[in-house]
Amino acid sequence: MIQKHTPEIVRPELIAYKWKAVTTVSLSILMVTMDFSINNIAFPILTKVFGAGITTIIWVSLAYTLSSTSLLLVLGRIGDLMGRKRILASGMAIFAFGLLICSVAQGIGQLITFRIIQGVGAAMAISCGTAIVTESFPPEERGKGLGIIGIAVAGGLVLGPVVGGLLLQWFDWRSIYYTRIPVGLFALIMTMVLLKKDTGIEGKLKIDFLGILTSSIGIACIIFGVSQIKGLAFQSVLVPSMIGIGILCIIAFIFIERRAKDPIVDLTLFRSMVFSCNICALFLIFVSYPVFHLIMPFCLIQAIGMSTSSAGLMMTIPNVASIIFSPISGSLSDRFGPVWFATLGAIVNVISLLMMRCFDLQTSIAFMIPTMFLFGAGSGMFQSPNNSTIMGTVPKNRYGTTSALIALCRQVGISLGMALTGTIFSLQRGVHQAALNNSGMDAVDGTRHSIPLAFHDVLIFSIAIASISILLSLFNEKRRSN
Repeated sequence: MIQKHTPEIVRPELIAYKWKAVTTVSLSILMVTMDFSINNIAFPILTKVFGAGITTIIWVSLAYTLSSTSLLLVLGRIGDLMGRKRILASGMAIFAFGLLICSVAQGIGQLITFRIIQGVGAAMAISCGTAIVTESFPPEERGKGLGIIGIAVAGGLVLGPVVGGLLLQWFDWRSIYYTRIPVGLFALIMTMVLLKKDTGIEGKLKIDFLGILTSSIGIACIIFGVSQIKGLAFQSVLVPSMIGIGILCIIAFIFIERRAKDPIVDLTLFRSMVFSCNICALFLIFVSYPVFHLIMPFCLIQAIGMSTSSAGLMMTIPNVASIIFSPISGSLSDRFGPVWFATLGAIVNVISLLMMRCFDLQTSIAFMIPTMFLFGAGSGMFQSPNNSTIMGTVPKNRYGTTSALIALCRQVGISLGMALTGTIFSLQRGVHQAALNNSGMDAVDGTRHSIPLAFHDVLIFSIAIASISILLSLFNEKRRSN
């Protein structure tokens, strides 16, 4: 039977505090997730301003991603030990400072370096956000709280390109940084004023330095390696070398953690099949997402011939759907149990991906819009119950680490998915284009027609990956029932 929590009588001040906590965390998460998307729209301008190629400019985003991702596990554990309010407040202070120094950067090297600093602040906020909300809400309302965080994540991804586009239209590239400093400072003030004071640490703080070193290097090398697959494939020794070093570091990290007295990641958590199934399902569902976010713009703009503004509006549809369904799914999962809602979300994702295989050059907008909306609805339905189940299987003193692990699975899954789908798309597009040209089609039409064909091929891969998430969720339900 699915475990249900019996509501307890909660003091009014605790009810008020949970909304203060989720509002504070949501604003912080909104700020840092916006940074994952707001900079990309400025790439064409940055190439002209700094006279650098796109391979250099892309490091403006890659540096932020590497620093924010590689430090998640470490900062999550430090938050468990030192106090999550301290980590969140410090993170927002560093993040706001990063916005300031990025806005005054005098060269591309400075900007990339300052983005690393900003990424450290983002990692501090991301690593403990879910933990703070989980601890603030009673177990029977955990899904509701995590659903609100889902709104912040999707909202940040939606607002990034929109706000960035408007700022770049009226001001220079520096505006995407300095205009957000007041919001960052406001989030810092909210953290300091509204969140509860951290409890003191009993005894001496023990830092697992070997674990910090191996996990940070391993995650950074893997993220960097897979991010280069699309451009370099395995023609360069750099890609397999970085991925290999990353894997070796992660293996060393596992051995170190098994023997550490106070490990960064408590590996005994993975003995729970409920925890392991949901973590794996979360990782795989994010591997399947980039087929839309990375490949769909090619279909809309280069194949179908939409304007960039129209395509941009179409690309926001899934995020809007996720904003709507994330809190609904979270609340319903609190009442009826999270497992079936997470499974349903994964099923809806697979159905939407199957519908996308019908997309071609003649597909109508009337069919595309509900398909994209369904894709976002499935994403929103899956994440809140899935995260709630994961957080519900761990003790409170591991909330920070688990919160960071969820964020890590999300980021590494997206990075791996982008690398794999980008590589498959590039290879299959070349194959289809050559076949179309050999059949007598001219080069221009062959290029356009090859895009949806290659998109269909990538969708097969993403559907297979997302289907495994369904099986993991169903297996998870079987284990809970037993």
